[in-house]
Amino acid sequence: MDKTKQMEKNIPIFNLEITSDLEDDVEVDTISLVDRPAIERSFLAFNEDEFAESYTDYPESAKNNAQRALDWVEKNGWGSCGEATGKIRANTIAKGGPITRDTIARISGFKRHQQNKDVPYSEGCGGLMWDAWGGTSMIEWASNKLKQIDRQNFVIQDEDQQIISGPLMLADTPIYRNDHNGEYYVVFTKETIKKIAQRYFKKGYQANVNLMHDSGQSVEGVTMFESFISDKVRGIYPMKGFEDVPDGSWFGSFKVDNPEVWAEIKAGNVRGFSVEGQFNYKKTGDKKIEQLWENVLEVLSKVK
Repeated sequence: MDKTKQMEKNIPIFNLEITSDLEDDVEVDTISLVDRPAIERSFLAFNEDEFAESYTDYPESAKNNAQRALDWVEKNGWGSCGEATGKIRANTIAKGGPITRDTIARISGFKRHQQNKDVPYSEGCGGLMWDAWGGTSMIEWASNKLKQIDRQNFVIQDEDQQIISGPLMLADTPIYRNDHNGEYYVVFTKETIKKIAQRYFKKGYQANVNLMHDSGQSVEGVTMFESFISDKVRGIYPMKGFEDVPDGSWFGSFKVDNPEVWAEIKAGNVRGFSVEGQFNYKKTGDKKIEQLWENVLEVLSKVK
């Protein structure tokens, strides 16, 4: 769901906490390799930061399509069409701005809406949003580009290393959830993340890894060998490619000696980390975090 709509619904925000008691079950005990990390940041593979690379070589016709949609919107408005991220994307494409591999994947997936591409702008959202995303030429380019990028991303630079690195947890960053408890955000403070990381190593969980949060897919031969928490005061900065993450975020590197898991990584079937564990929930009451999201909502509401 679009974050603007989430905030309009006043979805509650909860802190996730742990204790310092090693006998307590409240903890992170497993790292899962997943295809879509909840923190929306992929890991880096083969010591290359290609996941952070961006691209601008899409067709001129795609830029023209997006601009045509934006010109119409300037006079008539978006109405009920499009979400905030889609509107931002339209502006980026029209200006020929850089887009990442993850954005290209989303554009490629937009092909599922092609049956509505001929709907006139004045009669519905189909044609308007199709062109806002760059139209047919952009969708086709994205599909081909995605295959090209993934082939390039997984050219092995050093077969002996087989290392994946990236953020495990982002500090003070609301993460959207929708489960049997309803809709809500969860937040890990930098203090909680520090406790989690310390406890994780004290209890020797470095080799606890599974695929897609499936306990039946626990894997051997994947071990965390490197870990740090960004801390500007101590001069510890995020790894290259993740300079924008909040201070207090947890990073890790894993050595992958399992050939089946390595094959999944090379195929692009897993792209990031996600933590598993038991937590205590507490409504934040943190005005700074709630104000942050109010500010985000205000900015997105002005995007045309």
